[in-house]
Amino acid sequence: MASGSITIEDTLCVPADVFEFERFRAWAHSDSFPRTGKIAFIDGDIEIDMSPEELDSHNRVKRDISTDLNNFVRQTDAGDLLVDGALLINQAAGLATEPDLLFCSWESLRDGRVVYSSFVEESDRLVEVHGSPDLVCEIVSKGSVGKDTVRLRKSYFQAGIPEYWLIDARRQEISFQVLVRGKSAYVVSKADRKGYSLSPVFGRKVRLVRRENRLGVSDYRLLFQPEAL
Repeated sequence: MASGSITIEDTLCVPADVFEFERFRAWAHSDSFPRTGKIAFIDGDIEIDMSPEELDSHNRVKRDISTDLNNFVRQTDAGDLLVDGALLINQAAGLATEPDLLFCSWESLRDGRVVYSSFVEESDRLVEVHGSPDLVCEIVSKGSVGKDTVRLRKSYFQAGIPEYWLIDARRQEISFQVLVRGKSAYVVSKADRKGYSLSPVFGRKVRLVRRENRLGVSDYRLLFQPEAL
């Protein structure tokens, strides 16, 4: 068994034995696991992003998308939306991570493709999402570009997740990609002339727009075309 640890910038101590999947899970539920930053286990590697969330291009995007998407999910009775902090576990893909958002349809939950689970046996504390959610969403930040656009894109595909929303709002023009499963990788759902992209999971075309509020800072709206496809 490995001993010792890895310390990063005097703020994060990573035990040397957590580069094994089940040990990482145990660490993630321990008192020593950091409660700030983003730490993920991706195909044998531990990805660490300790940078604070940018308010304009990350935190507000997550806030507004989760609000609008949850309203849509409730109105259509489509399933269950979970926000930042839900630990997604897919052992077949060697993946343990906390997406910014994840959506599970009632069908996936009923059929067991997704299971809400405790970590401690016979505990009633549901702290993990096991399996393949219908949709995951990541919002790119300065410290997560490679993770979100390359490594998680590959791992989410390997985990059998049908749809991946990848958002980058750090520039004036928002990049909002609806990625759907192809034969061997995700492919981009092409936007129409109005900027709407088809989401097969929801059976609607969807678009993300930015506007300024009365303080002159950005708010975001997730728009759905009303017609089901």
